[in-house]
Amino acid sequence: MNKIKSFAKVNLFLKVVGKSKNYHNLYSLISQINLFDEISIQEISAKKSKFLFTGPFKIKSEKNTISDLIYLMKKKFLFLKDKNFIVRVKKNIPNGSGLGGASSNAVTVFRYLKKKYKLKISYKESLKLLAKIGKDCPLFIDNKVKLIKSSGERYEKFHHKLNLKLLIIFPNQSISTKKVFNKLNKFSKISINKKINLAKKLSLINLCKLYKNDLFAPASRISKKIIDLSKILDKLDSILYYSMTGSGSAFFVICDTKKSLLNIQKMIKKQKKAFWTTIAKTI
Repeated sequence: MNKIKSFAKVNLFLKVVGKSKNYHNLYSLISQINLFDEISIQEISAKKSKFLFTGPFKIKSEKNTISDLIYLMKKKFLFLKDKNFIVRVKKNIPNGSGLGGASSNAVTVFRYLKKKYKLKISYKESLKLLAKIGKDCPLFIDNKVKLIKSSGERYEKFHHKLNLKLLIIFPNQSISTKKVFNKLNKFSKISINKKINLAKKLSLINLCKLYKNDLFAPASRISKKIIDLSKILDKLDSILYYSMTGSGSAFFVICDTKKSLLNIQKMIKKQKKAFWTTIAKTI
């Protein structure tokens, strides 16, 4: 049985620039990283699909983003109506971390089913269907770096790859995205037409430092661990840039060398044994 990789993402910066209807409008640069969940899918003759989660961050829910995806696809494609699957997911991406694991899982299964059954669905229709599961689902349609200029389904794609090594730190606390946005009390006024050059690492990092993450303040009002972690990282000279990703609670750290990242990882483990860490890189 083939295992497919479902990659995590980081928001290199995240600005909340307004709100339309029920969704906030974002201006955010996103890259997927080589931290991934492992998924295997098998067609079964049972009357309903089964979802089995294992791994360090397994969940128990029978209703999840993958079950939502399969339900929507059965409605759209009559060919799939009577088909059921057993989906096994080894969860290596922390839940409620802002790393996008749940959204990535749904889109990875979508891509697999589309290819396996040669489903006729356009790129635009694919994005529309995926946005029904979660506003950031369309971002996982491929592995390219993306600049969001909406609530998630509208973005600019980059053909240049980033080459960043990161330390991911998860303070072992899941945070509700809805609660974080409820704590947000102002929008950013910025020009969203600024040219972004991924090839110039230093100017990109300076831009990220300028923009940061607007959701850090509201998330830190929910979780003291976020404040504690940022205080630790503020004291370290070897860091080029760090930020919380998405609505939290995970952080990423960028340094010049892998050795610096490993030293910070070692220090974090000594100071905060409850914090989960991993070294990753952009893909």
